[in-house]
Amino acid sequence: MHIFDFMKRKNLILFIVLLAYVSLQSIWWLYNIYRLSAEVTHESNMDRKFYMILGEGGVFFVILFTGFLLTYRSFNKEIQVGNQQKNFLLSITHELKTPIASLKLYLQTLLKRNLNPTKQTEILNKSVKDADRLNALVENILLATKIDDNGLPLNPEELDLSLMMEKVALDMLESSGRTVNVEFFIQPSVYFNGDKDAFDSILINLIGNALKYAPESSTMCVTLVQKNNETALSISDEGPGVSASEAEKIFEKFYRSGNEETRNQKGTGLGLYIVKKLVEQHNGMIQVKPNVPNGSIFVASFR
Repeated sequence: MHIFDFMKRKNLILFIVLLAYVSLQSIWWLYNIYRLSAEVTHESNMDRKFYMILGEGGVFFVILFTGFLLTYRSFNKEIQVGNQQKNFLLSITHELKTPIASLKLYLQTLLKRNLNPTKQTEILNKSVKDADRLNALVENILLATKIDDNGLPLNPEELDLSLMMEKVALDMLESSGRTVNVEFFIQPSVYFNGDKDAFDSILINLIGNALKYAPESSTMCVTLVQKNNETALSISDEGPGVSASEAEKIFEKFYRSGNEETRNQKGTGLGLYIVKKLVEQHNGMIQVKPNVPNGSIFVASFR
């Protein structure tokens, strides 16, 4: 069942239950008021009926208020999820159309023009980058789906995180075409028992996120430290940073700041969600801190 259908059905059932309760309680009150008027000459009975109705009324209003509060929160959550999914559809459409349009243009250029080998190689290399971008997007969608189902099956092995972090960072910097300075603070020979595909995804999404928001000619720091049975990796950038109110929200599925129709930065709202889930599957934790004077520091720690 689709999440919206489930939530709508849940809200409908809640309203029906509340309506039935209000109707029955109102009938009961009318009955007791009628009885009270019939027994008004008996002072002791009148007092007893008054306090009984007063008590039941108090319970009724507490339950009614609680029900409406839960319904209000449920509707707000439904609206929030709906907006996030709308943004996701808008972003995924843009993310798919852009590389597809580029690939089409490159192929048309190769077909219609008699280019020299050097120019052909340049266009083919650009086509490969667009194909890689499409592949990465599809992989993230599939990975998020697997995580939502039963979690990604892990195949732990001894990983050389020192080599992995440096390689992923350099490869992504080269493929991005950005002029960002990368500083490495990587402790040599740091080994960790984890799933290689999962850690590749963690590093690719964290480094990709930093490159996406880092201004041109700014500095990105890649850090890896292992001490006292704790392994910590961090990626810092000098971008706009993350506000305190969004520090937890950015790890939610589909969450992105602002509205997709007016946003300048590309993305789908899946990357950091995937990172958080994969880090937690390795019994770790992920958090974001402010980078002074500008930017963010994403820190993933494992024991």
